[in-house]
Amino acid sequence: MPVSFSVIVTTYNSSAFVNRAIESLKNQTLPPMEVLIVDDCSSDNTIDVIKQLITGDERFRIIALPVNGGPSAARNAGIGLAGGEWIATLDADDAYAPERLEKLSAAIEQTGPLDMVADDLLFYDSDIRTETGASGAIRDFGGKIISLPIFFQYNLVNGQRTDWGLLKPCFRRAFLTETGQLYPTTIRHGEDFLFFTNLLLKGARWGLVDQPLYIYTQRVGSVSQKLSEVTRTTVAYGALAKSALNLTKYDQISSNKNMMRLLTERANNLMKLDDAHFFSVAIRRKDIKGLLQRAMSRPVFVPHVVECVFLAVKRRVRRVSWLGKA
Repeated sequence: MPVSFSVIVTTYNSSAFVNRAIESLKNQTLPPMEVLIVDDCSSDNTIDVIKQLITGDERFRIIALPVNGGPSAARNAGIGLAGGEWIATLDADDAYAPERLEKLSAAIEQTGPLDMVADDLLFYDSDIRTETGASGAIRDFGGKIISLPIFFQYNLVNGQRTDWGLLKPCFRRAFLTETGQLYPTTIRHGEDFLFFTNLLLKGARWGLVDQPLYIYTQRVGSVSQKLSEVTRTTVAYGALAKSALNLTKYDQISSNKNMMRLLTERANNLMKLDDAHFFSVAIRRKDIKGLLQRAMSRPVFVPHVVECVFLAVKRRVRRVSWLGKA
């Protein structure tokens, strides 16, 4: 028998694009039991737009937060009100494939007792309004149960695969209640990685479905190479690196040399991205003084930037190849 899903949609100034997310939920082959739309104190007409979109469908509810608390606070508010056996999340700029909930439900029934289940991502380039292909993040892992060391191994931010911290798992509501786990509200970028880590530390059984059913809007389109106008993510790679290193203080992790090595590598790679991001922003602002100060205070700054530029050129070559085949 199919499981029941509560879907939590988080919105913030999303009036121009939230219709895509909501319509994808209306078109599910396994309809959700309820949809909780948590608005994080939008300053535009997002709530008015949502009211028009959900008129007449009693499964949809709007929860308007009085102050802006970030995506974690919004998701946590939805979790506290959810009544389904399983909780799924959906960002306002993303969407579900029509059969997503049905296939995740089947996986839950077939794989055995699970506390989390995730599928692959189908990338969406908002600038050209095109789905550009599956991430391939979890190839060869379909039907398998994921351990914490494996999760760390595929979150190295090294460009070889899409990091598993970007995945959008569904959660067994009873497990969240039993463990008291919620999304961390102290960070607004990379909170998913920390939340998933905490769940795995609590013994969560996490299964994977190797099908791209969550349609993920890329911050920078893989084809257009343009920054998405609908993304609301503010990058904070330095803070992410710090949070990775903080995890090494956990007893369950500090005693495991492999996990310590993986988290250190993740932190180092995140600092490479932080250097590259600093370089990009400084160039746009013509902040030569800032660049010189960064280079003097961080000897690895210039090598990091060179490495990231090289990888960017490789991505551009792949983009040209993709356009030639389109």
